[in-house]
Amino acid sequence: MTPVEQIKSRLSVVDVVSWYVKLLRAGSNFKAPCPFHAEKSPSFFVSPARDVWHCFGCGIGGDQFRFIMQIEGMDFREALQLLAERAGVELRPENREERSERARLFSLLEEAAQFYQTHLSGNPLVREYLTKRGVLPGTVEKFRVGYAPPETSSWRAFTEFALKKGYKPEELEKAGLAIRKQTQSPNANSPASSAYYDRFRNRIMFPIMDANGRAIGFGGRIFSAESGSPSDGRAGASGGQDTNNTDQTTLAKYINTPQTILYDKSKVLYAFDKAKTAIRKENACILVEGYMDAIMAHQAGTENTVAVSGTALTRDQLTMIRRLCDTVITSFDTDSAGESATRRSIDLALEMGFDVKAITLSQGKDPADLVLADPDSWRRAAGETTHIITYFLEKALGRNDVRTV
Repeated sequence: MTPVEQIKSRLSVVDVVSWYVKLLRAGSNFKAPCPFHAEKSPSFFVSPARDVWHCFGCGIGGDQFRFIMQIEGMDFREALQLLAERAGVELRPENREERSERARLFSLLEEAAQFYQTHLSGNPLVREYLTKRGVLPGTVEKFRVGYAPPETSSWRAFTEFALKKGYKPEELEKAGLAIRKQTQSPNANSPASSAYYDRFRNRIMFPIMDANGRAIGFGGRIFSAESGSPSDGRAGASGGQDTNNTDQTTLAKYINTPQTILYDKSKVLYAFDKAKTAIRKENACILVEGYMDAIMAHQAGTENTVAVSGTALTRDQLTMIRRLCDTVITSFDTDSAGESATRRSIDLALEMGFDVKAITLSQGKDPADLVLADPDSWRRAAGETTHIITYFLEKALGRNDVRTV
C-alpha cells in the first residue's frame, strides 16, 4: 500500500476529526457544529462509510488529509507527515516504478478474473455443481465466480494467456498467479517464461476484492471432474502450494493467493466491497468463515455478511468494520477449534468497543448448508442473535454438569 493508503487504513476520518471536534452519532453518520465557521445548528457531518467529512453550511469537505490541512493550516506534505507520525507509518520518497507496478498488477488480476469467468461459462460440470450448492446464476455473476482450467488442458493456460497480453512472467509471480519451477533442466533454447506455471489449476475461483471492488487475489477450491464436485474444504483451510503431482488426493483442497504487494489476508474481508452499504444500514456486520458461506448469506438477503480468509479476526479487519457499525455478529464453527478461534476474535472485538453477538446454528451446519436447506431458517437465526456472554455460558452449561465443581 502507498503511505496514504496505509494511513487511511489505520486512522479513519472519524478518528482524525475526533481529535478536534466532539462528534455525536446521527444515524450511520456523525455530526457536530462546524469548526470552520460559526453556527448554532450542526451542519458538519462525518461519514464513516465513505471515510469523508462535509459541512453543508460552508460547503467544504474532504478526507483525513483535507481536514488536517484546513484545521492546522498545513499543506498536503505537512499533513501527510503529521498523520504518518500518529499512524506509525514510515514515509519514504515516492517511487514511480512501484506505483506503476501496482497499476499493472491490478490490471493483471482483473484479466485473471475475466479469464476464470470465461472458463466457468464454458464448463457445464462446474456450473452444475454450483447449481446443486444452491448458487443462482445471478449470484455467480455478482461475485464473479470462475474456474481455472485443469492440468489436462494445460499447466500454463492463464500464464500463456497473460504473456500474450504483454505481461511479464515475473509480474504473474508477483500477483500470486504463477509459480516459478524450483528446478529446471538447463536448456539454452527454452524461453525464460517456460519456467513458470499456473498456481491455480482445476479450481473453482473466488476473486478477492479490496474495499473499492478491485481484484487483489483469489481463493481456489479443487474441483474433481470425475465426481463432479470439489473436495471438502473450507475457505482458507490451507495455504499450501500445489505440487507437480496431478493426483488430486495429494493437492491442497483449498489454496489462496500468497501475500503480495496488493494482498494481505490479515487486512482483507471477503465480500466487504459488496457488504459495506448493508453493514452501515443495519449497523451490524455478520462474520462467517467461508467464501460460500458469505455468498449464500448474501443470496439469502443478509447482505451485511463478510468472510475472513483463513485467519483469526485481526485488528485491521475490525478497524474496517468499526468505521461502519457498532455490532459484530459471529457465525463461526461450533466445534472446539472453531470456538477457540471465535474466543480470540471476540476478545479483540470487545476490546475495541464492539457490541458482540452470536448466531446459533444447528450442530454440524454452516451458513451455506443452512441457506441451501432452508433460507428462512438462516434469516431467522441471523435475526435472533444471542449476546456473546450468554452464548458462551449456554455452551459451557451444555457441556458440563452444573452439580460438579
